[in-house]
Amino acid sequence: MNQSGLSLMDKLRIELSVQRVDFVLDARVPRVKRRQIRNELRSNLTEAAQQVGVEAAIRQLGDLQALANSYLDLYRGRFDFRAGYRWAIIAYAAIQVLSLAIFFAFSTGVRAGGGHPASYLFWSGFGPFGGNAAAHSFELLLLSPAHILIMAVAFAIGTSYKLILRR
Repeated sequence: MNQSGLSLMDKLRIELSVQRVDFVLDARVPRVKRRQIRNELRSNLTEAAQQVGVEAAIRQLGDLQALANSYLDLYRGRFDFRAGYRWAIIAYAAIQVLSLAIFFAFSTGVRAGGGHPASYLFWSGFGPFGGNAAAHSFELLLLSPAHILIMAVAFAIGTSYKLILRR
């Protein structure tokens, strides 16, 4: 691969195009296959750029998103880790929103019912909920064992749901 005829800007444009395709494949296509695709695409673009120019070489590829999706359809791995990350983040956010709703409901109920000041802790340190209704304080646990467990289950479901649905 002789890149001596290309300027630094041309090499950067080729690399940007390769990375745009690779980003779509990240965490969805096995690493070895992604490396092969990157190397092949980079080599083909460099060769074409030396013959017709960088603009024309990239234009000849067509839509980079469509190209990446075609690679994804061909070489998709067993697990989709990108979907798993999303599911884990959504589960974490849902737990935090639920813990705020529980706190407001608990403290409002204690005050409205004329109850005595009270504190609560769900599953004594395992769960994500805890607070004190008298002092209007609330402890929001950011990473309890319950968070980790729920996020791990969400990640496992998110990475393999397409595998399950295919069967």
